[in-house]
Order: sequence, then structure tokens, then C-alpha cells
Amino acid sequence: MGFDRWCLALADPQTLIPLAGDAEHDYGPAVARSLELEYSGTDFAAMGELARRTVPAASLSAETGGDLARSPRWDEVLRPVGIGDEAVLACRDALGCWGWIKAYRDSSDARFAEEDLDLLTEVGPSLGAALRRRINGALNGAVAAAGAPGVIVLDRDLRPTSSTVAARGWIEVLPAAELFAAWGMLPAVVYPVAALARSPNAATAAHALERAVDGRWVRIEAAPLEGERDGSIAVVVRGAAPAETFELLCRAYALTRRERQLVAALIAGLDTRAVTEQLFISRHTVQDHLKSVFDKLGIRSRRELLATFSATAQGT
Repeated sequence: MGFDRWCLALADPQTLIPLAGDAEHDYGPAVARSLELEYSGTDFAAMGELARRTVPAASLSAETGGDLARSPRWDEVLRPVGIGDEAVLACRDALGCWGWIKAYRDSSDARFAEEDLDLLTEVGPSLGAALRRRINGALNGAVAAAGAPGVIVLDRDLRPTSSTVAARGWIEVLPAAELFAAWGMLPAVVYPVAALARSPNAATAAHALERAVDGRWVRIEAAPLEGERDGSIAVVVRGAAPAETFELLCRAYALTRRERQLVAALIAGLDTRAVTEQLFISRHTVQDHLKSVFDKLGIRSRRELLATFSATAQGT
């Protein structure tokens, strides 16, 4: 399948918000606007929407019925840099969506055909599993101590107007922060979170978990401001609590329901006897489940297990 430019973004599988990634395209300074439009709920072939569909691949040409100008994202961001069609694949496996691949063709090239989208759909599960392994492969190692939460205020156009000192520290450790700063932008994850804060289901969707370059898990969350700053968005950036990353870690390591119950019990401080009583299983079964968990996480002890699930907000 031919294409001229591309983008790969990892995903928060719970909120379906794009995180850090890699790209080779020409609209870097307009990434913020592109994400704002894509997560406004009115654009075509949006990443979050595709992650929920039965068929995880689509193109702008097919979604717009051949009229690309119907897409605000294409008209405002892609068209000015010579991009014609865009194909998008939500990379999903049985455990969730772990990222997206976008392929672009120049405006002078043929648009993506149905067979191109069929090919993307076919390889989607394998790519999803690979991205999940990429995430859980980055979960081990020493983690920096958590800092105080930071706050950034964005205006109605999602431009930062003020922030706390702590916010600067958090922004600097998010992936590709230096690159985005050179374009006068915050890290890309901020913009879809802020855009979703304006939607009716903001209470459940306007947040994401991102892995910082120093090893910490960071929670980015947003809410609209009221009063004189009507239309502005407050973005809070802080260290994620272990309870907030538990589901993500369990998914990333492909833990079964029983294995998750076992890990939760151990995190709560239960010993083997208490675990057997709570889960109504034998000591032998506890050890079997524990061995399976150790194998999946690549560890050898309960201490390492507890460190892995508590390393999101403090040092190991």
C-alpha cells in the first residue's frame, strides 16, 4: 500500500486519547489544531471513533463521500500542506486499542481504495498487540519521585494563558516536549483532552495517562472554567496514583480476571492465607497464578510485583 507521509500515535486504551508517537509529515506546527478538530466530535475518520467501530480502518475520502472539504481537519490542516487523502487504522487487539497509524497521500495521488483499508484492517490486531508489548516493555525500571500537581489555563482557542511553576516541570518530562515547545505548543496529548472537556461526557473522557521520559506515569485531565473566563479550559497535570494505573497495567500485561484479583489482593497487603480466603482458592492455586503473573511481568518476587504496580507515583 503506497503512501507519502505517516503518523503513529500510542493510545490510552481507557479514554482512547492519543499519546506520544512518531511521525513524518509537514503539519507539525498545526498538530494542536488538528487534534482539537479531530476530537471536537464533528470530524470524519476520527481516531477515537474508529477505535470503537467494528471495522477499525477508514479513509477521509470514503468517510466524506469523496468530498474531502467536508472534513474541517483536512480543509484547515492537511490541504494547505499538500495532503490529499488520509487513511487511519485503530491498532486493536483483544485487550484494547493501543495506538493508531495514519497514512497520507499527496493531493496529486490516487485516493485510498477499499482494498487498502481491507489490508489495514487485516494487520490491525497484530499491530495492536505489538504496540501493547511496546508499552509494557517500557514499564519496568526506576521511577522518579512524584511532584506537586501543575495547572495550565487554556483560552477558548486552546492557547495557554497562564500556568503554575509546577506545570512547567511536568510539561518538560512529557515525551517530545522540546519539539512541541519549538513550535510554540504544549505536548500533543493536552489538546484532545482539552477538546473533550467541552463535550457532554467530559467527566469520564477528559483525561489520559502518559508515560513521562523519567519513568513516571502522568495523568492529564481537563475541565471547563466558568465565570469571567467562560470558554477557557483548566488542565491539571499530576502524577498518577497506583489505583488510576491499575487497569492499564493489567491490560498491558494481559492479566486474566483471576490474576487481576490476585494482584489487587496483594497490593492491598493480604498474605497468602488471606488471599486464599478472599478468592476461595487453594494455596497451590495462588502460587500457580502468581507464577503466571511473574512470567508475564518478567519479574521474580512479590516485592518486584508491588514495585511495578506502585511505581506510577513514587520511586521504586
